[in-house]
Amino acid sequence: MKDRIVKRVGELLPELVEDIKRICGMDSRQDTAVPGHPFGERVTDCLNKALEIAKGLGFETENVGNQIGIASWGPDTEDYIACVGHLDVVDVNGVWKTDPFVCTEKDGVLYARGVLDNKGPMFCCMYALKALVDLGYDFPIKVKIIFGTNEETGMEDMKWYFQNHKYPLMGWTPDCKYPVIYAERGRAAFRFCLPKAEFGELAEFLNGFVLNQNDLSSSLGVDYADEEFGKNQVRKVELFEEGDTCGLTLVSSYPASYSLDTMRDALHKLCTPHMTLTLDSNLDPVFFDKNTYLVKTLEQVYEEIMQEDGSAVTTTGGSYAKVVKNIVPFGPSFKGQKGIGHMPDEWMRICDIEKNAQIYGYAFYKLMEGLGSK
Repeated sequence: MKDRIVKRVGELLPELVEDIKRICGMDSRQDTAVPGHPFGERVTDCLNKALEIAKGLGFETENVGNQIGIASWGPDTEDYIACVGHLDVVDVNGVWKTDPFVCTEKDGVLYARGVLDNKGPMFCCMYALKALVDLGYDFPIKVKIIFGTNEETGMEDMKWYFQNHKYPLMGWTPDCKYPVIYAERGRAAFRFCLPKAEFGELAEFLNGFVLNQNDLSSSLGVDYADEEFGKNQVRKVELFEEGDTCGLTLVSSYPASYSLDTMRDALHKLCTPHMTLTLDSNLDPVFFDKNTYLVKTLEQVYEEIMQEDGSAVTTTGGSYAKVVKNIVPFGPSFKGQKGIGHMPDEWMRICDIEKNAQIYGYAFYKLMEGLGSK
């Protein structure tokens, strides 16, 4: 079956590339919420276009509150396998050589905002599913492609949707890297706040713990490390001014074994007399046993398609896996491909589009084939 999937994906590739160009030609940055469009009209329009394309491919489609779109195939089973990703994109930054919302093909590469993060990979998954349909595969379970619209700015779409809908039995989000990710770090944002009248204390704090520091996690006393993830990382520090208060926020990407309370206690010890510390937000770590059926199957799929080691790894990134149970990050970036998604001239090679669709098609097949022995 693997060879048949690979062959059918190759036959579908020109159509897949054209549909990626169509969807990436739409500006789907979040904008002002208006009635009926919780994340703005632009991303709603993009969601409806994705569902229009999916319907044209023969899938059942559903728009849920202009927040979630679903393209599905298979019997009407209660459990289902899912690919979960997003159509919203980050803002356009820096200087681009091409129009970020005109998907440009040059020398076998597509350039556009969202082509890698995450429209292109989601369409790879949808076409991977179509390849199985075209091959006449007898689906034992429903499979859903779930399009989100708020991943980049809070993941409120998935939180809202899964309040009233069942989580998938298993699946993945194509919004990270290969091989399969068995664990994501947690992500916590802390806020140090004090009255503007005490700005001198903030300056003292910055000079003592932040400015000219080579390793913020060490200078701030939160340099915890474990074997799975390595060292806790303080990835972002920003100053703020609000009314009569000022301060700074910091974002920590922390190992699953690091207690949030322990980190908060360590940071609290640094507070100056008029400074308060609060936890602004937190996304808990994601951790799967590497021997689970899902992880082991996706390892095998990657190794069979790529002919290289597919051992599961961890990541510092954050994806829908933090809010959607039973899914792991899986692709789309291959080894050595870093710093693409949120940068100017975001790109994805057409050969990688094809390879992703092959991997995802075979992954759908292998997960379904093994359900009886799970």
